[in-house]
Amino acid sequence: MALSKQSQRLSPLPPVLSHGLIAVSTLGLLSFCCSASLFLYLTYRLIVWRTKTGSQAPTNQFLFLIYNLLFADIQQSLGFLLNISALQKDAIDVGSSDCWAQGWFISTGLANSVFILAIAVHTFMSVVRQYRMPSWAFYSWVCVCWLFVYVMAIIGPLLYKDTFYVRAAAWCWVNEDYQKERLWLHYMWVFVAMFSTFILYIMIFIYVQRNSLRNAQALPSSSRTSTTQSLAHGATPMMLLYPFIYTLCTAPLAAGRIASMAGRDISLAYFCVAGSMIACNGWLDVLLYATTRRAIVFSEAPPSEETGLETFAFLGKGHEMGNVTTIQATSQAHGRSSSRTVRKELSRNESTENLYGMALGHIEIKESVKVTVEDFTSRSGSGSRSEPRRTPLARSGSWDERNSVKSMLGH
Repeated sequence: MALSKQSQRLSPLPPVLSHGLIAVSTLGLLSFCCSASLFLYLTYRLIVWRTKTGSQAPTNQFLFLIYNLLFADIQQSLGFLLNISALQKDAIDVGSSDCWAQGWFISTGLANSVFILAIAVHTFMSVVRQYRMPSWAFYSWVCVCWLFVYVMAIIGPLLYKDTFYVRAAAWCWVNEDYQKERLWLHYMWVFVAMFSTFILYIMIFIYVQRNSLRNAQALPSSSRTSTTQSLAHGATPMMLLYPFIYTLCTAPLAAGRIASMAGRDISLAYFCVAGSMIACNGWLDVLLYATTRRAIVFSEAPPSEETGLETFAFLGKGHEMGNVTTIQATSQAHGRSSSRTVRKELSRNESTENLYGMALGHIEIKESVKVTVEDFTSRSGSGSRSEPRRTPLARSGSWDERNSVKSMLGH
């Protein structure tokens, strides 16, 4: 099959490509270095956690998704980094191994969209549905994602051989004569991932905001103001930063290709600008996830299996939904009263307790203790929503005054 003029070798490069591809290649190199560095770091940490600590616990699922996203970013950035070859030759050399490799890596860059969506789905299930996939199902899901990406990339070369990856405007990719293949093997899924990711994060944001307000209203009026501010911080719009950055980087090139498929004449300058933006995906992903999920990414010890709101760095301390227990003890022997507060913030099956105002002296002979438990759990064990509730408990007991606080605490 003879190639059309727009798919044939281009030599020498026009000035717009001679300058524009420098920006695309430079940003591709930056993304490659950032993605590869964090990928190698996580590889090292995963090996150390398995060998030196002897931990047999499953890898944190969110960390593993980031790990796969980085590998996807490496492949996509390689595709745009290979524009260096065209700059060196002052030509886009159709039929060369460089041209075919560039087309392949840009096609497998679909994995970036797939794993951005996978992270959104996983976050939605963890935060909103409060569901964690079994390990076997999770790893099977990841394998299916990669299988899908490589099947989409290999179908074209199997059907059309050497005429599939050729010059496509500013660099090598799918032949412009194969418009349906461009759509169904690549851009259809890019747009599905883009819109689905936005919808999922908007739903997560709304869920967090509603729960923040509901939990704040359940508090006593004396502490409602400060707690409302803290919980409102948890409903930060920064949650929407994930789909925004992905869309900002990906949409211009996708829109340009779709417009080209519709018969519009898209300039080489536009492709250079759009290519520069999508080449930023790698280093922006590294920056975004390394800062907002650093508790998982840079954990010294193997991170727990927790994947919910507590793993977002920008949510602060106001997002946790646990129990607040207040204990008031009144001494009847000397007419003195003291107040003790126990605050529990529950994360999975672990809790942290801080006791304030515990006297180091002896406990009086008789004390009455009133315990109030404020439950802020947003879901019951059955999966249905439950309203915050307050459960008062009254207890009284007697102690010998020789007993100390230590004996009271059961040590």
